[in-house]
Amino acid sequence: MEDRDRETYLTSLGKLMSERTEKRTALTSYADSFTSHLFAALEKTLADARAHGIPGIGKTRRLVHPAGDGREALQIFIEDWSIIFVPLPGLARPNVVDEARIPPVQFKELCGRIGVFLTDDPDGYAFYDFIIFQDGSWFAWGYGWPKQQADIESTDFEALASELIYSYVKDIFVTWHTRDETTLSAAMNPKERAYGFGLPGEELQGV
Repeated sequence: MEDRDRETYLTSLGKLMSERTEKRTALTSYADSFTSHLFAALEKTLADARAHGIPGIGKTRRLVHPAGDGREALQIFIEDWSIIFVPLPGLARPNVVDEARIPPVQFKELCGRIGVFLTDDPDGYAFYDFIIFQDGSWFAWGYGWPKQQADIESTDFEALASELIYSYVKDIFVTWHTRDETTLSAAMNPKERAYGFGLPGEELQGV
């Protein structure tokens, strides 16, 4: 490679990486803002529910994220189960396999993500997602309940938190494991459960 070609290459590479850095910085700021507003709204909504004497609503708990940089996850408690909201480190494109109702062009863009888990098992899978885009818009998707707002600034986070909590209480159910899945150790251990959690549309049915 000649010096002139090398200089052209380095200039082009530098421009490309600078543009990517600017986009990542802006997107990280949007994702942090969305997470902060969502967590605060969830905490307030659940605190209001407890203050009104609604039974089965526990205190929320902030969890330090191992990725550092001040990141936190949020765990909410309802009856004897919990849901954990985890901002995922890094930025990536949405996965088309999720079949979310996202405009096709946005599948090609980097986005931030909050995974929502109905388990504290490290090997458990997310059942709900929040995806934050470079233009400040966001998309929520999971168990047939998509929701999208135009942008973060116009979002009523307290209304969103209320809808989420109501939906979780209404739609998440527990079902006893079958006999061949019910172990004596689980039956005798107060820290283990002999039932599973279910979501609308899953094979398990219960109340």
